[in-house]
Order: sequence, then C-alpha cells, then structure tokens
Amino acid sequence: MGSSRLAQLARAHWHWLLPAGVILGLLWPLLFTDRTFSTDWGNHLWVIWAQGLNVRDLGEPSYFLQSSFGLFYPNFAFYGGSMYAVVGTVSWLTSPVAAATLGYAAALAASYLGWTWLARQAGVEGWRAQLPGAIAVTAPIAVTNLYGRGDIPEVVATSFIPLVLASGLAVFRAPRTRLPAAAAYVLSVAVLTGTHTLTLAWGTVFLAICALLLVLSDWAAARARARRGIAVAGLTALGAGLNAWILMPLVFLHTRLIEQEPDPIALTEYTDPDVLFSIFRDAGDPPVITADVDAQLPVLALLWALACGALFWRLLPGWGKRLAVGVLALGAALLALVLEPTLIEDLPKVLAFIQFPYRIVTYVTLCAVGLVTLALAAMQREGAAARLPVLALAAIAAFNFGLSLQQNSEVRSWLEDRDEALVSSVEPPRTWYAPLQFADGSAPVVAPTLRPLEIPVTDRRDVYAATYPPGPAGTAETNIAVGDYLVDVEGGEPAGRTEDGRMVLRLPRSPERPREVEVRAEWGAEVTIGRWLTILSLLAAAGLAAYCLVAGRRERPGRGG
Repeated sequence: MGSSRLAQLARAHWHWLLPAGVILGLLWPLLFTDRTFSTDWGNHLWVIWAQGLNVRDLGEPSYFLQSSFGLFYPNFAFYGGSMYAVVGTVSWLTSPVAAATLGYAAALAASYLGWTWLARQAGVEGWRAQLPGAIAVTAPIAVTNLYGRGDIPEVVATSFIPLVLASGLAVFRAPRTRLPAAAAYVLSVAVLTGTHTLTLAWGTVFLAICALLLVLSDWAAARARARRGIAVAGLTALGAGLNAWILMPLVFLHTRLIEQEPDPIALTEYTDPDVLFSIFRDAGDPPVITADVDAQLPVLALLWALACGALFWRLLPGWGKRLAVGVLALGAALLALVLEPTLIEDLPKVLAFIQFPYRIVTYVTLCAVGLVTLALAAMQREGAAARLPVLALAAIAAFNFGLSLQQNSEVRSWLEDRDEALVSSVEPPRTWYAPLQFADGSAPVVAPTLRPLEIPVTDRRDVYAATYPPGPAGTAETNIAVGDYLVDVEGGEPAGRTEDGRMVLRLPRSPERPREVEVRAEWGAEVTIGRWLTILSLLAAAGLAAYCLVAGRRERPGRGG
C-alpha cells in the first residue's frame, strides 16, 4: 500500500521536477564552474562581501561602502540596502559566492513559482500551469541579466514581480488573510522595494497598472471584495515598512546626491527591430561594453499566445477577455518605448533613469507571459482538442531552455577567477567602473587651498581619524564621499565639495601642532525614523504571522466537524 501510494503521488506531481531542472540548468555556470561573467557580476560580488564584513565588524548592516575610492560612501543607503544586508549576512556566514547563488536561486524560484501560481489562479491545471514560469525564466532578457549583465540586484528585484502579483491576488481573493499568501506577499513586496532602485520605480508602476487592469476587468467581483483591498494595502505597507531604514534616506535625501539627471539613453543597438524580434539569441557584434546582452522578446511564445488566444478567444470569460486586451495594450505601449527611445524622455523623471531601452524589454516580456497564461486558461476548457497547441508551447519552452544554456555558455568572464574579485576588502576589483553617483551634490563646489587630506581606510568602522600636518588655515579636499547629513566631522568644518562629490574641509590654523580630524557616522531624523519604522514593521510582521497561525488552528477543528 505504501509503495502504491508513493507511485500515485509521483504520477500526480511529477511535473514539479520541471522547475527544479530548469533552475538547476540556469544555475549551472554558477554552481559548477569558476567563471566570473560580466564586469557587473564581479563588482556586485565584491559589494556583497563588503556588506558581509560590515555585519561582522559592526554587528549590523551599514549604510556605507568603505573603500579606497570613498570614505563613508553611502552606497547601501540608496541602492539595494536590504538585499545586500541579507545576502551580505549569508556571505559572512558562508561565502560571497554562496550568497550570490542563494540570491539567484531565490530569484528564479520566485519568478517560476509566481507565474505558476498565477496560472493556477487563472484556472490552468496540472503540468500546463508550469509553462508560463518556464517561458519567463528562460526569456532572453531574463537570462541576460543573470550572467551576460551580471546585475545581481536587478535579477532579484525583477524576478519577484510575478510573485508580488500572484500572492497579492491570492490575498485579495481569499475570504480572510491566510499566512502562506500573506507571508509570500509581504516578503515579495519587501524584496521589490529593497533591492534595486530602478526596479522599485518601474516595478511599482507596472504592478499598479496590472492591479488596475485586474480590477477593471472584473469590476463587480472587485467591488464585492473591496474590504480585501484594505488587507492588501496594509500588507503592502508592511512589506515596504521592512525597508523603511533605506527608503527614508532614499526619499528624503536623494535630492542631495550628485546624480540628479538621467543618463542619456544608450545602447539602442540591442533593441533594433531586427534584433528585438529575432528568434535566435544573436545580437551580432555588440558595442564595446563589458556585458553580453541578448534583449530579444520571447518571440515564439508571444506568437503562440496571439494565435492561440485568437483561436480560443470564445472560451475566455468576459473578465479574461477584458484583461487580455488590457495586457496587450500595456505591452504594446511598453514596446513603443523600446522601439522609439526618444519617448522615454517624456516619462516622469523617476522613470527616465532607465538608461538602456533593453531594460524595458523585461516588462514587455512580463506582458507576453501574461498573454500566454490567459491563452492557456482559455484552452483549459477545451480539453483534448487543445492538446496539440499545449504540446507546441511545451516544445517552445524546451527550445528556449536549450537556447538559454547556450546563451550562458557564451558569456565572457572578465576576471581570471572569483577570488580575483575578493583580493581586497577596501580595493574594488579591476573591473570597477562606477562613479560616485551617491556622493554629495548639495554643498557648494569649493576650490581647496591646502593639500588633500586622505583618511586611511583599512577596515570597517563607524569612526575614522587622521592627522594633518601643522600649517595655516585653509580648505582641503578629503576622501569623504558624503555630506554632513550622514556624517559628523570634528577637527574641521565642512566647507563644500569637489566636482565629483568629495567633502572639502575648512581646517583651523595650527602653526606647530598637528591637526586631528575625526569623522563618524551620524544621521538625522529621516534615518532615525526609518530605522524605527523597520523595527516596528518586523514586530508587526511577527505579530501578524502569530495571529494567522492561531486563527488557522482554530478554524481547522471546525472544518473537521
């Protein structure tokens, strides 16, 4: 009986081996080679290591990336602070590579399972529900972000968008808040809002439009569940509140940074129509950049969705038809931005920082997978007659998986091995190219009158000190890469900044004795309030989890009776 029951379970649930196989295949270069991939991958690996050392030496994550190119550089206050805090802690406990691997595995699982969850909620059953996830994680731009660009924060943030949508929809549709869906939603919102600043802006707007389309597609049902919308809003605030420690400085201090204007739109070669709509992943000879970008759309899956959606249109319920039209319109609008990048300049400023049009392909791809999901939902009612089209989609997914493995195998490595990225905790890898975009831009530019004051950075501390030789009063350029809103200086007075955002200090006259300068981390009300909001959000999340567990246990005996 035991073996028979086991065989039945295996036959019924064999398809859950699919995500494991696909994710393992995509992680293969990371797990079973010592390659380093694009420049950004090695750079992010080094930053993960640096935050892990902050956790080890300071007892908590830091706002600052202390290094030779900037003392008290507030990298984590404005870019990926919560993600780096989590993977940095994993890095300290294990290794930086293990932390990066965990981040990638979580991202791939979130995307795959998020789409599977959405498909199930749309009415797709069995192994068919796996197909949207398989299409999503093997899409050219998703695979490019893994290793060809190696942008670890962007991979993680964009991959959690489907899980935000799936878990939020589950919370909204349920008669009461249940722990699994609520936990998944709070976690995925926290990842989205605490990982990659650009995706925070674009992903939030994209999800808001998707939520609006869902509501408008079935207005009567949405109005009947209006009170559930309050639960979703509360959980959204809770997920974002977990990141208040970095969102408060981002919101209230970003106007003080040196980077205030979007970069010019660049690398449009990757989204020329002949490349964008190519079935194969070959962008030709790329521009001279340190990445390997394939930004094609999932063309075969999109064509399948359009053809099968039209063929089985009559089987979609009214809400499904309205939602399909809305998703198609959204995808077309986003595609217009990709094909005509000058339109990006007319977007709100917070969205104009997209930099590369191929980043928008991520959101067009999400719309394409959404259309695939709706087509599958329509075909679910057709039964055996839809078997051939479903097998065709499975073949497309397998084809995409094969292309993804080839795509990953052709990515260039920009370092000899992974250890080269981790030679020094204060000297970035030789692939480092990022400017001091988060340095101070609010103080006036001051021409120094004295020789520079270089404060040594050899480890991670909250306080650094240096001795400056005797001499006349004047101003000296320092290597402090932040303004006085995040640090306090003793022994000198902040007088301004250099062009690239380093602090200039006014030093007092001292004819005989050396001058002692001390710099320490110090923040105002914005950061302090943010830290307390994060603590309160953690306590609220724990309390909500306990409440859901108790409520669930009380409900189960009632169902049994």
